[in-house]
Amino acid sequence: MSAKGKNKAKAFATLPNAVPTSSTKIHEGALDNSNYVLAQMKNGKWEKAKIIECRLSKDYDPKQKKVDSSYEYYVHYEFYNRRMDEWVGRERLQLTEDPIIEDTQPKKRPRPSDKREVTAENDEHEGMDQQSLITHEMHTKFKTIEKIEFGQYRCDTWYYSPFPSGYHNIDCLLICEFCLSFYIRKSELQRHQLKCVLCKLGHPPGDEMYRDTERRLSMFEIDGHKNPTYCENLCYIAKLFLDHKNLYYDVEPFLFFVLTEYNETGFHIVGYFSKEKESSQGWNLSCILTFPFHQRKGYGKFLISMSYQLSLIEGKYGTPERPLSDLGRESYLSWWTQSIIDYLKKNKDGEITIAGLTKETGIKDTDAWWTLEQKHLIKYQQSQPLICMDMAYLDLIYSKAGRPGLPVKKDCIHWVPYKRPKGQDKN
Repeated sequence: MSAKGKNKAKAFATLPNAVPTSSTKIHEGALDNSNYVLAQMKNGKWEKAKIIECRLSKDYDPKQKKVDSSYEYYVHYEFYNRRMDEWVGRERLQLTEDPIIEDTQPKKRPRPSDKREVTAENDEHEGMDQQSLITHEMHTKFKTIEKIEFGQYRCDTWYYSPFPSGYHNIDCLLICEFCLSFYIRKSELQRHQLKCVLCKLGHPPGDEMYRDTERRLSMFEIDGHKNPTYCENLCYIAKLFLDHKNLYYDVEPFLFFVLTEYNETGFHIVGYFSKEKESSQGWNLSCILTFPFHQRKGYGKFLISMSYQLSLIEGKYGTPERPLSDLGRESYLSWWTQSIIDYLKKNKDGEITIAGLTKETGIKDTDAWWTLEQKHLIKYQQSQPLICMDMAYLDLIYSKAGRPGLPVKKDCIHWVPYKRPKGQDKN
């Protein structure tokens, strides 16, 4: 079932079999959620947590009286990202007397100084006041799809995604890895694969614009206007792993660049990034995702590098759309750091300027300043900025930024910038 035409007016689907929590106990016999609990994580550690939702256990016998063990509880671990939230049984909970005091009053963000302006811009919650954040978390407070099966891979999801009605409160969503249609039953997926055109072709739609035969990598450019169903489904699936990104219902203004590994069975998606065809804010990337089963292979930084290479081909300097996710911010800071240090080393005997750095790397000047400040590579002497050129320190910072990721081979790129067709209305 594709996402196209499926109840687009609703931002969030109805969630049966889950009860909103409050300080008043709604479910007979259920644990009170007004206090923190200790919950056992999958790794065996016990951590402070909140009960967000509760539902009857699959093993509950309706003939029996409802008690606390009749329920499963959806918990948020207090000192962890929401991707770790999960349903747990009563045996994985311990009660405490530590009350939860909710702050529901919106807070004004302090006005940042000029020096910290860019730091605030890279906050995961940038643009969201306290009330907006509370509203966001209320509407997306628990996952309704536990896992996805994607080709030969199966993995846990991280966040809520507003799939069409009928695709919630399921253990595993089955996805066609070539056209991204999704199904609940294996038999449905198998019937689909017998007649799916993209399954027979063995690759995503769109134009192949990059191929590295040595690493067997290929990238396809997909126009949201020409392939809306594929792009909408990609957004739905990506939202399972991205928290604060908006879901695109109108994919027409975007280009999607899908990275694949290819072998004798076809071109298998490992990640993607999207960008607006024409961005008035100068964004060169809107969403970026490496699927969890392909992370730690250098693909995240490869996608970032590709977005900047495309900007340089366009003759522009770019920056990613905010807010960045926590993993996105970490990846960008690492990539910016290593790219800047590469530039400093390359030009150590010549003139070093932010303008020169931007021209060579495509990194926007505000991102360059922010990175230099974050890594303590810049100091001010009598209001004049001085950039650190201690090679030993630069090597240390570079190594701490992690692995550099897979390089983009410029001669493997075959791409021309998007040009609006003549006579097409800009709006």
